[in-house]
Amino acid sequence: MTLTHIADIADLLAAFGIIVTLGFLVYELRQNAHQTRLTNWNFTLSALREHKRRTDNLAIADVIDRGRLDFNALNGAEKIAFGYWMEEWCQAMEGLMVANSASVHRHDMMLRAALGNFDVMFKHPGCPQWWRWSGQAARWPKPLVDAIETAIAKAEGDA
Repeated sequence: MTLTHIADIADLLAAFGIIVTLGFLVYELRQNAHQTRLTNWNFTLSALREHKRRTDNLAIADVIDRGRLDFNALNGAEKIAFGYWMEEWCQAMEGLMVANSASVHRHDMMLRAALGNFDVMFKHPGCPQWWRWSGQAARWPKPLVDAIETAIAKAEGDA
């Protein structure tokens, strides 16, 4: 075996080593991306659970219940409490919409969940009343506004 043959074998081994290294890097990147998706999903779930826990206070739960029935019947302080609760809820749903493309779930499942939640929430007559009163449509991101307004249009079409 000549020195040229040995150099050729060394080149092949080096190329194989590079391919194996690149394969390992791809594997590690995929694992890291999956772990990031799991972390984001856990953060989203934690935010949703924390938001729902606000209703452990029965006075707040009562305001939410009455606000969903008729936002306009609430007094000023109750409108603020209901409004902030609804804002946070809508932003949590936006979190689902945004996380859709980076979710641990199948593509479009988080978008489906958010849109379905909007449909359910905005069937309550007080929620569209709050939406119009709040002026959020002029300030929030267009995809979120569009999703809410579509849910309201559906609810009003069903009525």
